[in-house]
Amino acid sequence: VVDLVRKAVPLALAPENDPIKDELKRLLEQKEEIDVQAHKEVRRILWTGLGLAVGQVGLFFRLTFWEFSWDVMEPITYFSTSIIIVICYAYFLFTSRDPTYQDLMKRLFLSRQRKLFLNHNFDLGNLKALQNKCKTPLDASACV
Repeated sequence: VVDLVRKAVPLALAPENDPIKDELKRLLEQKEEIDVQAHKEVRRILWTGLGLAVGQVGLFFRLTFWEFSWDVMEPITYFSTSIIIVICYAYFLFTSRDPTYQDLMKRLFLSRQRKLFLNHNFDLGNLKALQNKCKTPLDASACV
């Protein structure tokens, strides 16, 4: 009877120092480190985008009030805005998603996460397999 229960719930009845649990814990810690690093890279990209936008506004302000007049700068600012709208529309056409901050951040995070998984030789399939082994019908987080 005990063997049948162990087959049905393999890791729930495993001892505390089970190597599978240790491996799962190590993989989860490594994944957490990769997620933190990916989030930092995404934040750096987004802050760079903000810096470029502020720089553009500052440049247009300088050119409008010191170098040229509004008559010269109006078409430049119009076409700059039009280019940004076209880029957002192209993003929508290619991804079929709204060009929102949340969606862009999620897509950048997943992209950076995949690259870091490859760089660190992280086996995501092994992590998922261990998590599936560890799940029980009564408590899905019994091993973690």
